[in-house]
Amino acid sequence: MQLLSVTVLLTVALLCKAASIGTLDGGSTIPQNGAAAQQAGGSETTTVKSDGSTAIMSSDTTKGQSTLEELVKQVFASDDSTGQKPKLVTVSSTAADLTTAHTDTAVISGDGGSTIPKLQENEMKTTSTVPYSSIILMTWLDCANDEITVHVLMVGSFAASVPSTGVVYNYLESTLVQKGFVKCYDQPYSHYTSSADLNACAGSEFVFVGAKSSSNANVFSIGAFGASVNAFKNTYSTSQAYYDAVGGAYWYRYPGWSFGFASSSSVNLNSCDFNNPDCSHRLCFHLDQPFGGYRAGCTVGLNGDSTWRKVIYKSSLPTCGVQYDYKESDLIQKGYVKCYEQPYSHATSSASLAACSGSEYVFVGAKTSKGASSFAVGAFGVTSNVFKNTNEQTKAVLDAGGAYWYRRPGWSFGFASSSTVNLNSCDYNNPDCASRMCWHLDQNVGGYRAGCTVGLNSDSTWTKVIYSGKNLPTCSPVAVPSCGVLYNYPENALIQKSFTKCYDQPYSHATTSADLANCMGSSLIFVGAKSSAGSNTFALGAFGVSSNVLKTTSSATQAYIDDGGAYWYRYPGRSFGFASSSSVNLNSCDYNNPDCSHRLCFHLDQPFGGYRAGCTVGLNGDSTWRKVIYKGNYLNSCSPGQQ
Repeated sequence: MQLLSVTVLLTVALLCKAASIGTLDGGSTIPQNGAAAQQAGGSETTTVKSDGSTAIMSSDTTKGQSTLEELVKQVFASDDSTGQKPKLVTVSSTAADLTTAHTDTAVISGDGGSTIPKLQENEMKTTSTVPYSSIILMTWLDCANDEITVHVLMVGSFAASVPSTGVVYNYLESTLVQKGFVKCYDQPYSHYTSSADLNACAGSEFVFVGAKSSSNANVFSIGAFGASVNAFKNTYSTSQAYYDAVGGAYWYRYPGWSFGFASSSSVNLNSCDFNNPDCSHRLCFHLDQPFGGYRAGCTVGLNGDSTWRKVIYKSSLPTCGVQYDYKESDLIQKGYVKCYEQPYSHATSSASLAACSGSEYVFVGAKTSKGASSFAVGAFGVTSNVFKNTNEQTKAVLDAGGAYWYRRPGWSFGFASSSTVNLNSCDYNNPDCASRMCWHLDQNVGGYRAGCTVGLNSDSTWTKVIYSGKNLPTCSPVAVPSCGVLYNYPENALIQKSFTKCYDQPYSHATTSADLANCMGSSLIFVGAKSSAGSNTFALGAFGVSSNVLKTTSSATQAYIDDGGAYWYRYPGRSFGFASSSSVNLNSCDYNNPDCSHRLCFHLDQPFGGYRAGCTVGLNGDSTWRKVIYKGNYLNSCSPGQQ
């Protein structure tokens, strides 16, 4: 895949009293006034220049330059004086999906809301060929008090990423393939969709769910992108869907009822979504029931239809996250080429990064020495995302490869396993220190950190390395020792191993799937029980690979082995826990008595807490015993005293 560059003609529509239309094509100026101008740029005259697929905004009151994307974010995040949030609208083409060589016209699909006039066909045109992988975005501020409403229309393209466009229409299937998405589910609407079907599509960072009018159709009548962890998260509301900020749609997955999305949070699951408002924006598959269906937009009653197709694609870029002890030879075998190698004492510059920007993917890592055969810490990413300038001091941005990246010229460049960073000027954060890497950028100093090893500004032994490549990366296996069930394990040992607490409640608390979802995002997990909040040890607990431990299971009698040595189950509506063998009795928590000291069980998605911590059972209403979960990324020893 390549990031496709396009030349665009940007249109700003000023739609209020005495509204006027202006176009920005390489340097036109648009007069603005009032609050909308302040929110959009800060001065009364804002210049927008077209530069390939990127437009640059500058003005006499703007510090430096901001990309159009940043301008869009500023406008999109603003509250207008009516108290409404600006919305996002997708557009579709009237001619060959903008793939032809001549100038095509794009039109709004949908009315944009009652207070927003629909744009006419002549209000926006592209100036050259726009590949069909392009996404067209629109933002606005509602008119109020005769102030100007600013419409920003942007044509841009993405690779191995997800457009936050909400529900999409007439989307070319070939676009998904070109972007490296792979099909994981394709059945007629008459097929009985099961949780197992969805789980088969849950192994990547991003997902696309859509409906086609037939198996021969080359476009999806309706579809939506989303982060897999959000789109496939179990929900238990019949009236509310949940927003996914990555793709922009609202999702629900109610086992035994239905799975789907809408353009708003309002749904009516009975058992599929029967809501009629905005019917064109709704998709629903019956889930875990003995019939198919149900809807594709306004087309409903598809339970027995064998022509319409239910289709799911998942991104093929592996969600590797931060990697540890990754062999350099594996990169070479995959055809990756070294483009940067310097000791930590070297002052990394933007020019150093630019020399590595010619391929689709990059691997950025740190070795303990130039001659080391593996990287102490490293991460894969899509080149365009990894090297994208960010302006946040405390926030890194998630890439499809599973790591969070930042590049702030004059400050630093690096990654972490979460979005939270502290650039001063490199990342000084200590939580999850093993998963953090930071290099000073465009400064007269080297450094700064490789995992928990910091203060490397003048170090001539540790080595900074970047590889670039065109092939999909291969993740190193998540390594976890086979510890089995542990007893009297010190909580402080988890902190020393850079694990962070994500759940801590008394046994009387009713544990939900949402609680468990908050513990996703890292490679490893530790689940345990303490006899009280003040206890400094876990009576029992177990390590495991997060994707295995938090995977949905549907057997009441069998738990499943994980590399960490314990057997796990997560049965929504029943319970979550582990044992030292595969034999469990979920009724609804694990009532088995053999090897009782090796068993832990929390009721899940039920209106009560509990149930057991080893042989201590009946803890449903207990407010002293604690249920605790930690997450982390690296563990090479079961011993509390070793990392």
